[in-house]
Amino acid sequence: MESNTFHHALKILDDVCVGCTHCIQVCPTEALRVKRGKAVLMADRCIDCGECMRACPVNAIIVEQDDFSKILSYNYRVAIVPAVFIGQFPRNIPTREIYSAIHELGFTHVFEAEHGTRVLSEEISRYQEENNEVKPVISSFCPAVVRLIQVKFPTLTENIMLLKAPLDLSAIAYRKKLTDEGIDNSEIGIFYITPCAAKIAAVKKSGRRRYFFYKRCYQH
Repeated sequence: MESNTFHHALKILDDVCVGCTHCIQVCPTEALRVKRGKAVLMADRCIDCGECMRACPVNAIIVEQDDFSKILSYNYRVAIVPAVFIGQFPRNIPTREIYSAIHELGFTHVFEAEHGTRVLSEEISRYQEENNEVKPVISSFCPAVVRLIQVKFPTLTENIMLLKAPLDLSAIAYRKKLTDEGIDNSEIGIFYITPCAAKIAAVKKSGRRRYFFYKRCYQH
């Protein structure tokens, strides 16, 4: 796959990088090199898994995200959060308080991304029945895994399940829910709050107008 067909969410800050090679040691696709004392990302090998960012001792690797003020461009601001979002908080903090905090940030609605998972359960079974000659069937829901297969195991690309990801289905469903309530589609902004760099990269690649905030609420 050509590097210009895949958007990368991970960025290296040259003025912060000290060339320590911690990132190189953990990269599963050998997508990093150190040149002239600075880490360099090889776009055709990076899968945006985020291992390099977690290993960097000086925080020189960051995730590209949208300007948070963009939510104010819409009258109806929908925050879609993954189930792991709730798991970031201590058990003594009720879910309603977490959602309330998201509302205070400026969102008018908060929905879970896993709505799409429930919708997909029957489709997955049907897909396996119709494609039973392909084994094993590999889920396409994790963009880092899909990209890893494309980079290191291209012979397995035919085994990837061709179904929309739960996030996509959830966004479609929630937008329809609001338009069915009489809200104009142009007034609805769909925003995804995620700790996953690969998901940001995958949707940015598609060219769809959707906004992402990396750990925006996780840090407060």
